Amino acid sequence: MTPMKRRCKEVRTLLMYAQDGKGMGHIARTTTIARHLLAVNPDLVVYITTESPVIGEFPLPDRCDYLKLPRRLSPPTVVETEAEHEAAIERFRIHVRSRILREASLALAPDLVLVDHEPLGRKGEFREGLFALKEQSPTTKFVFGLRDIMDDVARIRAQWQDLGVYEALENLYDGIAVYGSRHLYDVAEAYAIPPSVRSKLHYCGYIVREAGRIDADSIREQYRVPPKGPLVVATVGGGSDGYPVLEAAHAAVQRLHTQHPDLNAILVTGPLMPIDQQEKLRERATSTCRVFSRADNFQLMAAADAVVSMGGYNSVCEALSVGRPLVIVPRSTHKIEQQIRAETLAAYGLARWVHPRDLNGGEGLAQAIEWALSKNPRDHAELIRKIIPSFDGASNLARYLARWLEDN
Repeated sequence: MTPMKRRCKEVRTLLMYAQDGKGMGHIARTTTIARHLLAVNPDLVVYITTESPVIGEFPLPDRCDYLKLPRRLSPPTVVETEAEHEAAIERFRIHVRSRILREASLALAPDLVLVDHEPLGRKGEFREGLFALKEQSPTTKFVFGLRDIMDDVARIRAQWQDLGVYEALENLYDGIAVYGSRHLYDVAEAYAIPPSVRSKLHYCGYIVREAGRIDADSIREQYRVPPKGPLVVATVGGGSDGYPVLEAAHAAVQRLHTQHPDLNAILVTGPLMPIDQQEKLRERATSTCRVFSRADNFQLMAAADAVVSMGGYNSVCEALSVGRPLVIVPRSTHKIEQQIRAETLAAYGLARWVHPRDLNGGEGLAQAIEWALSKNPRDHAELIRKIIPSFDGASNLARYLARWLEDN
Protein backbone atom coordinates (compact mmCIF):
# COMPACT_ATOMS: atom_id res chain seq x y z
CA MET A 1 0.00 0.00 0.00
CA THR A 2 1.40 3.41 -0.96
CA PRO A 3 1.77 6.24 1.61
CA MET A 4 -1.00 8.18 -0.14
CA LYS A 5 -3.40 5.27 0.22
CA ARG A 6 -2.54 4.94 3.89
CA ARG A 7 -3.27 8.62 4.48
CA CYS A 8 -6.59 8.40 2.63
CA LYS A 9 -7.55 5.34 4.63
CA GLU A 10 -7.04 7.30 7.84
CA VAL A 11 -9.66 9.86 6.81
CA ARG A 12 -13.17 9.16 8.05
CA THR A 13 -16.16 10.68 6.30
CA LEU A 14 -19.53 11.76 7.65
CA LEU A 15 -22.36 12.54 5.23
CA MET A 16 -25.19 14.65 6.67
CA TYR A 17 -28.59 15.28 5.11
CA ALA A 18 -30.28 18.47 6.35
CA GLN A 19 -33.92 18.92 5.38
CA ASP A 20 -34.43 22.70 5.16
CA GLY A 21 -36.32 24.24 2.27
CA LYS A 22 -37.50 27.54 3.74
CA GLY A 23 -36.30 28.17 7.26
CA MET A 24 -32.99 28.11 9.12
CA GLY A 25 -33.57 25.66 11.96
CA HIS A 26 -32.44 22.39 10.41
CA ILE A 27 -29.28 23.78 8.84
CA ALA A 28 -28.40 25.67 12.04
CA ARG A 29 -28.69 22.45 14.03
CA THR A 30 -26.76 20.48 11.41
CA THR A 31 -23.80 22.89 11.39
CA THR A 32 -23.78 22.88 15.20
CA ILE A 33 -23.58 19.08 15.19
CA ALA A 34 -20.86 19.12 12.55
CA ARG A 35 -18.79 21.58 14.58
CA HIS A 36 -18.98 19.41 17.70
CA LEU A 37 -18.08 16.23 15.82
CA LEU A 38 -15.13 17.80 14.03
CA ALA A 39 -13.79 19.23 17.28
CA VAL A 40 -13.44 15.77 18.83
CA ASN A 41 -12.55 13.80 15.69
CA PRO A 42 -9.41 15.24 14.05
CA ASP A 43 -9.47 12.61 11.29
CA LEU A 44 -13.07 13.34 10.29
CA VAL A 45 -14.39 15.29 7.30
CA VAL A 46 -18.04 16.28 6.91
CA TYR A 47 -20.21 16.84 3.85
CA ILE A 48 -23.67 18.37 4.27
CA THR A 49 -26.34 17.89 1.61
CA THR A 50 -29.09 20.48 1.87
CA GLU A 51 -31.63 22.52 -0.05
CA SER A 52 -31.28 25.40 2.40
CA PRO A 53 -31.23 28.77 0.61
CA VAL A 54 -29.35 30.31 3.54
CA ILE A 55 -26.54 27.80 3.96
CA GLY A 56 -24.16 30.66 3.20
CA GLU A 57 -25.37 32.47 6.33
CA PHE A 58 -23.62 29.85 8.46
CA PRO A 59 -19.83 29.80 8.58
CA LEU A 60 -18.68 26.24 8.14
CA PRO A 61 -15.90 24.81 10.30
CA ASP A 62 -12.68 23.52 8.78
CA ARG A 63 -13.01 20.10 7.14
CA CYS A 64 -16.67 20.71 6.35
CA ASP A 65 -18.31 21.47 3.02
CA TYR A 66 -21.80 21.28 1.58
CA LEU A 67 -23.56 20.00 -1.50
CA LYS A 68 -26.43 22.33 -2.41
CA LEU A 69 -29.49 20.45 -3.63
CA PRO A 70 -31.22 22.47 -6.35
CA ARG A 71 -34.81 23.64 -6.28
CA ARG A 72 -37.01 23.24 -9.32
CA LEU A 73 -37.11 26.60 -11.10
CA SER A 74 -39.77 27.92 -13.43
CA PRO A 75 -39.94 31.26 -15.31
CA PRO A 76 -42.96 33.49 -14.61
CA THR A 77 -44.13 33.02 -18.20
CA VAL A 78 -44.97 29.38 -17.49
CA VAL A 79 -48.56 28.97 -16.32
CA GLU A 80 -49.28 25.80 -14.32
CA THR A 81 -52.21 24.54 -12.35
CA GLU A 82 -51.46 23.56 -8.76
CA ALA A 83 -51.59 19.89 -9.75
CA GLU A 84 -49.19 20.46 -12.66
CA HIS A 85 -46.84 22.41 -10.41
CA GLU A 86 -46.76 19.67 -7.77
CA ALA A 87 -46.25 16.99 -10.45
CA ALA A 88 -43.33 18.94 -11.93
CA ILE A 89 -41.69 19.30 -8.51
CA GLU A 90 -42.10 15.57 -7.90
CA ARG A 91 -40.49 14.73 -11.26
CA PHE A 92 -37.63 17.07 -10.43
CA ARG A 93 -37.21 15.42 -7.05
CA ILE A 94 -37.08 11.93 -8.57
CA HIS A 95 -34.99 12.63 -11.66
CA VAL A 96 -32.61 15.30 -10.33
CA ARG A 97 -32.37 15.50 -6.55
CA SER A 98 -32.64 11.76 -5.91
CA ARG A 99 -29.94 11.06 -8.48
CA ILE A 100 -27.64 13.70 -7.01
CA LEU A 101 -28.08 12.22 -3.55
CA ARG A 102 -27.52 8.66 -4.79
CA GLU A 103 -24.40 9.43 -6.81
CA ALA A 104 -22.89 11.64 -4.10
CA SER A 105 -23.40 9.09 -1.35
CA LEU A 106 -22.02 6.22 -3.44
CA ALA A 107 -19.00 8.26 -4.53
CA LEU A 108 -18.20 9.44 -1.00
CA ALA A 109 -18.77 5.98 0.53
CA PRO A 110 -18.96 7.60 3.98
CA ASP A 111 -18.20 5.84 7.23
CA LEU A 112 -21.35 7.31 8.76
CA VAL A 113 -24.56 8.88 7.43
CA LEU A 114 -26.65 11.14 9.69
CA VAL A 115 -30.08 11.97 8.25
CA ASP A 116 -31.97 14.89 9.76
CA HIS A 117 -35.72 14.90 10.43
CA GLU A 118 -36.94 13.02 7.34
CA PRO A 119 -35.73 9.39 7.62
CA LEU A 120 -35.77 8.85 3.85
CA GLY A 121 -35.24 12.46 2.82
CA ARG A 122 -37.93 14.93 1.85
CA LYS A 123 -40.85 12.91 0.45
CA GLY A 124 -38.54 9.91 0.14
CA GLU A 125 -35.96 11.55 -2.14
CA PHE A 126 -33.00 9.90 -0.37
CA ARG A 127 -34.49 6.42 -0.15
CA GLU A 128 -32.78 5.01 -3.25
CA GLY A 129 -29.42 6.52 -2.33
CA LEU A 130 -29.50 5.26 1.25
CA PHE A 131 -30.38 1.68 0.36
CA ALA A 132 -27.93 1.64 -2.57
CA LEU A 133 -25.17 2.83 -0.23
CA LYS A 134 -26.02 0.18 2.35
CA GLU A 135 -25.73 -2.50 -0.33
CA GLN A 136 -22.49 -1.15 -1.83
CA SER A 137 -20.82 -0.23 1.46
CA PRO A 138 -21.85 -2.70 4.18
CA THR A 139 -19.50 -1.09 6.72
CA THR A 140 -21.24 2.29 6.48
CA LYS A 141 -23.35 3.08 9.54
CA PHE A 142 -26.67 4.92 9.37
CA VAL A 143 -28.17 7.10 12.11
CA PHE A 144 -31.47 8.95 11.98
CA GLY A 145 -31.52 12.29 13.83
CA LEU A 146 -35.06 12.64 15.18
CA ARG A 147 -36.25 16.02 16.46
CA ASP A 148 -38.65 15.06 19.22
CA ILE A 149 -41.82 16.89 18.12
CA MET A 150 -42.45 16.55 14.39
CA ASP A 151 -46.17 17.10 13.79
CA ASP A 152 -49.57 15.67 14.61
CA VAL A 153 -48.82 12.08 15.59
CA ALA A 154 -51.54 10.56 13.41
CA ARG A 155 -50.19 12.42 10.39
CA ILE A 156 -46.59 11.30 11.07
CA ARG A 157 -47.64 7.68 11.55
CA ALA A 158 -49.55 7.73 8.25
CA GLN A 159 -46.68 9.38 6.38
CA TRP A 160 -44.16 6.93 7.78
CA GLN A 161 -46.38 4.03 6.82
CA ASP A 162 -46.84 5.32 3.26
CA LEU A 163 -43.14 6.08 2.72
CA GLY A 164 -41.84 2.84 4.23
CA VAL A 165 -40.11 4.56 7.14
CA TYR A 166 -40.89 1.81 9.64
CA GLU A 167 -39.17 -0.70 7.38
CA ALA A 168 -36.16 1.65 7.12
CA LEU A 169 -35.95 2.05 10.89
CA GLU A 170 -35.90 -1.74 11.15
CA ASN A 171 -33.53 -2.64 8.32
CA LEU A 172 -31.54 0.45 7.33
CA TYR A 173 -30.74 2.43 10.44
CA ASP A 174 -28.25 1.33 13.06
CA GLY A 175 -29.27 4.00 15.53
CA ILE A 176 -31.87 6.70 16.17
CA ALA A 177 -30.62 9.81 17.96
CA VAL A 178 -33.51 11.72 19.55
CA TYR A 179 -32.95 15.45 19.96
CA GLY A 180 -35.05 15.80 23.07
CA SER A 181 -36.09 14.36 26.42
CA ARG A 182 -38.24 11.29 26.99
CA HIS A 183 -39.60 13.02 30.09
CA LEU A 184 -41.07 15.82 27.97
CA TYR A 185 -41.97 13.86 24.83
CA ASP A 186 -41.83 10.10 24.36
CA VAL A 187 -41.23 9.59 20.63
CA ALA A 188 -41.61 5.81 20.80
CA GLU A 189 -45.19 6.13 21.99
CA ALA A 190 -46.00 9.20 19.88
CA TYR A 191 -44.92 7.71 16.56
CA ALA A 192 -45.74 4.05 17.29
CA ILE A 193 -42.14 2.93 16.87
CA PRO A 194 -42.18 -0.88 16.86
CA PRO A 195 -40.81 -2.69 19.94
CA SER A 196 -38.14 -4.31 17.76
CA VAL A 197 -36.75 -0.85 16.93
CA ARG A 198 -36.97 0.85 20.31
CA SER A 199 -33.61 -0.44 21.49
CA LYS A 200 -32.07 1.77 18.79
CA LEU A 201 -33.46 4.94 20.39
CA HIS A 202 -30.96 7.15 22.19
CA TYR A 203 -32.15 10.41 23.78
CA CYS A 204 -29.34 12.93 23.43
CA GLY A 205 -31.09 15.94 24.96
CA TYR A 206 -31.72 19.29 23.35
CA ILE A 207 -29.20 20.59 20.85
CA VAL A 208 -28.27 24.25 21.18
CA ARG A 209 -25.49 26.04 19.35
CA GLU A 210 -22.66 27.64 21.28
CA ALA A 211 -23.58 31.10 22.54
CA GLY A 212 -20.03 32.16 23.30
CA ARG A 213 -19.25 34.57 26.10
CA ILE A 214 -22.32 36.62 26.98
CA ASP A 215 -22.14 40.03 28.66
CA ALA A 216 -25.64 41.49 28.90
CA ASP A 217 -24.38 45.05 29.41
CA SER A 218 -22.18 44.87 26.31
CA ILE A 219 -25.01 43.40 24.24
CA ARG A 220 -27.34 46.19 25.31
CA GLU A 221 -24.69 48.74 24.41
CA GLN A 222 -24.10 47.08 21.02
CA TYR A 223 -27.79 47.36 20.14
CA ARG A 224 -28.16 50.85 21.66
CA VAL A 225 -30.44 49.72 24.47
CA PRO A 226 -30.29 51.70 27.75
CA PRO A 227 -28.57 49.79 30.58
CA LYS A 228 -31.68 50.02 32.80
CA GLY A 229 -35.23 48.88 32.22
CA PRO A 230 -36.72 45.61 30.93
CA LEU A 231 -35.84 44.37 27.45
CA VAL A 232 -38.15 42.29 25.23
CA VAL A 233 -36.58 40.47 22.28
CA ALA A 234 -38.85 39.16 19.52
CA THR A 235 -37.45 36.83 16.86
CA VAL A 236 -39.06 34.83 14.05
CA GLY A 237 -36.24 32.60 12.80
CA GLY A 238 -35.66 33.01 9.07
CA GLY A 239 -38.69 35.28 8.98
CA SER A 240 -40.43 34.18 5.79
CA ASP A 241 -43.80 34.10 7.56
CA GLY A 242 -42.95 36.02 10.72
CA TYR A 243 -44.35 39.46 9.92
CA PRO A 244 -47.68 39.07 11.80
CA VAL A 245 -45.79 38.05 14.95
CA LEU A 246 -43.49 41.08 14.88
CA GLU A 247 -46.34 43.41 13.95
CA ALA A 248 -48.25 42.18 17.00
CA ALA A 249 -45.11 42.35 19.17
CA HIS A 250 -44.67 46.01 18.23
CA ALA A 251 -48.30 46.74 19.16
CA ALA A 252 -47.97 44.80 22.41
CA VAL A 253 -44.87 46.73 23.43
CA GLN A 254 -46.65 50.03 22.80
CA ARG A 255 -49.50 48.85 25.05
CA LEU A 256 -47.07 47.87 27.81
CA HIS A 257 -45.36 51.25 27.95
CA THR A 258 -48.10 52.48 30.27
CA GLN A 259 -47.11 49.94 32.95
CA HIS A 260 -43.42 49.86 31.96
CA PRO A 261 -42.35 53.32 30.75
CA ASP A 262 -38.71 52.23 30.58
CA LEU A 263 -39.47 49.16 28.48
CA ASN A 264 -37.30 48.56 25.40
CA ALA A 265 -37.73 46.04 22.60
CA ILE A 266 -35.73 44.61 19.73
CA LEU A 267 -37.48 42.96 16.79
CA VAL A 268 -35.40 40.72 14.49
CA THR A 269 -36.98 40.04 11.12
CA GLY A 270 -34.60 37.34 9.85
CA PRO A 271 -33.08 37.31 6.35
CA LEU A 272 -36.04 35.62 4.64
CA MET A 273 -38.76 38.12 5.54
CA PRO A 274 -39.93 39.93 2.37
CA ILE A 275 -38.28 43.34 2.02
CA ASP A 276 -41.57 45.25 1.91
CA GLN A 277 -42.61 43.71 5.23
CA GLN A 278 -39.25 44.58 6.78
CA GLU A 279 -39.71 48.15 5.61
CA LYS A 280 -43.15 48.37 7.21
CA LEU A 281 -41.66 47.36 10.54
CA ARG A 282 -38.78 49.82 10.19
CA GLU A 283 -41.24 52.64 9.52
CA ARG A 284 -42.81 51.92 12.92
CA ALA A 285 -39.49 51.60 14.76
CA THR A 286 -38.79 54.02 17.60
CA SER A 287 -35.89 54.71 19.91
CA THR A 288 -37.34 52.17 22.34
CA CYS A 289 -38.44 49.57 19.78
CA ARG A 290 -35.71 48.89 17.24
CA VAL A 291 -35.87 46.63 14.20
CA PHE A 292 -32.96 44.60 12.81
CA SER A 293 -32.82 42.29 9.81
CA ARG A 294 -30.03 40.18 11.26
CA ALA A 295 -28.71 39.74 14.75
CA ASP A 296 -27.24 37.11 17.01
CA ASN A 297 -30.58 36.03 18.43
CA PHE A 298 -28.99 33.75 21.01
CA GLN A 299 -26.96 36.57 22.56
CA LEU A 300 -29.92 38.93 22.42
CA MET A 301 -32.06 36.38 24.26
CA ALA A 302 -29.41 36.10 26.95
CA ALA A 303 -29.60 39.87 27.49
CA ALA A 304 -33.41 39.98 27.45
CA ASP A 305 -35.91 39.92 30.30
CA ALA A 306 -38.55 38.29 28.11
CA VAL A 307 -38.47 36.57 24.72
CA VAL A 308 -41.16 36.36 22.06
CA SER A 309 -40.60 33.78 19.33
CA MET A 310 -42.33 31.40 17.02
CA GLY A 311 -42.30 27.78 18.11
CA GLY A 312 -39.35 26.44 16.15
CA TYR A 313 -37.06 23.97 17.89
CA ASN A 314 -33.92 26.10 17.78
CA SER A 315 -35.46 29.38 18.93
CA VAL A 316 -37.33 27.74 21.79
CA CYS A 317 -34.31 25.76 22.97
CA GLU A 318 -32.05 28.81 22.87
CA ALA A 319 -34.46 30.88 24.97
CA LEU A 320 -34.88 28.08 27.50
CA SER A 321 -31.16 27.37 27.68
CA VAL A 322 -30.46 30.92 28.90
CA GLY A 323 -33.32 30.71 31.38
CA ARG A 324 -35.58 33.35 29.87
CA PRO A 325 -39.38 33.49 30.23
CA LEU A 326 -40.72 32.70 26.80
CA VAL A 327 -43.85 33.67 24.88
CA ILE A 328 -44.49 31.45 21.87
CA VAL A 329 -46.60 32.28 18.83
CA PRO A 330 -46.58 28.98 16.91
CA ARG A 331 -46.52 28.93 13.13
CA SER A 332 -50.00 28.74 11.67
CA THR A 333 -49.98 26.09 8.93
CA HIS A 334 -51.40 22.63 8.38
CA LYS A 335 -48.50 21.35 10.50
CA ILE A 336 -49.03 21.72 14.25
CA GLU A 337 -45.53 20.84 15.45
CA GLN A 338 -44.94 24.32 16.89
CA GLN A 339 -48.30 24.37 18.65
CA ILE A 340 -47.59 20.98 20.26
CA ARG A 341 -44.24 22.31 21.47
CA ALA A 342 -45.88 25.45 22.84
CA GLU A 343 -48.60 23.50 24.63
CA THR A 344 -46.08 21.07 26.11
CA LEU A 345 -43.87 23.82 27.55
CA ALA A 346 -46.84 25.84 28.79
CA ALA A 347 -48.11 22.78 30.67
CA TYR A 348 -44.87 22.82 32.68
CA GLY A 349 -45.02 26.57 33.30
CA LEU A 350 -41.97 27.22 31.14
CA ALA A 351 -43.76 29.39 28.60
CA ARG A 352 -46.99 31.07 27.60
CA TRP A 353 -48.36 30.78 24.11
CA VAL A 354 -50.68 32.83 21.93
CA HIS A 355 -52.50 31.41 18.92
CA PRO A 356 -51.77 33.33 15.69
CA ARG A 357 -55.47 34.05 15.25
CA ASP A 358 -55.40 35.98 18.55
CA LEU A 359 -52.67 38.43 17.54
CA ASN A 360 -54.95 41.26 16.37
CA GLY A 361 -54.07 44.48 18.13
CA GLY A 362 -51.44 42.81 20.28
CA GLU A 363 -53.65 42.66 23.38
CA GLY A 364 -53.31 38.92 24.01
CA LEU A 365 -49.60 39.06 23.28
CA ALA A 366 -49.21 42.01 25.67
CA GLN A 367 -50.79 39.96 28.46
CA ALA A 368 -48.43 37.07 27.77
CA ILE A 369 -45.40 39.37 27.73
CA GLU A 370 -46.59 40.87 31.03
CA TRP A 371 -46.54 37.34 32.46
CA ALA A 372 -42.96 36.90 31.24
CA LEU A 373 -41.82 40.23 32.68
CA SER A 374 -43.38 39.37 36.04
CA LYS A 375 -41.32 36.21 36.48
CA ASN A 376 -38.43 36.19 38.90
CA PRO A 377 -35.41 35.49 36.64
CA ARG A 378 -33.63 33.23 39.11
CA ASP A 379 -36.72 31.24 40.03
CA HIS A 380 -37.71 30.77 36.40
CA ALA A 381 -34.22 29.62 35.42
CA GLU A 382 -34.29 27.12 38.28
CA LEU A 383 -37.65 25.80 37.10
CA ILE A 384 -36.25 25.26 33.61
CA ARG A 385 -33.21 23.43 34.98
CA LYS A 386 -35.45 21.24 37.13
CA ILE A 387 -37.42 20.08 34.10
CA ILE A 388 -34.61 20.23 31.51
CA PRO A 389 -31.36 19.69 33.45
CA SER A 390 -29.03 20.51 30.54
CA PHE A 391 -28.86 21.56 26.93
CA ASP A 392 -25.71 19.66 25.99
CA GLY A 393 -27.36 17.55 23.28
CA ALA A 394 -24.65 18.30 20.72
CA SER A 395 -21.91 16.96 23.02
CA ASN A 396 -24.00 13.92 23.91
CA LEU A 397 -24.68 13.27 20.24
CA ALA A 398 -20.97 13.52 19.40
CA ARG A 399 -20.23 10.84 22.01
CA TYR A 400 -23.08 8.68 20.74
CA LEU A 401 -21.93 8.89 17.13
CA ALA A 402 -18.38 8.07 18.16
CA ARG A 403 -19.40 4.45 18.71
CA TRP A 404 -20.45 4.15 15.07
CA LEU A 405 -17.34 5.88 13.77
CA GLU A 406 -15.10 3.66 15.88
CA ASP A 407 -16.67 0.54 14.36
CA ASN A 408 -15.20 1.46 10.92
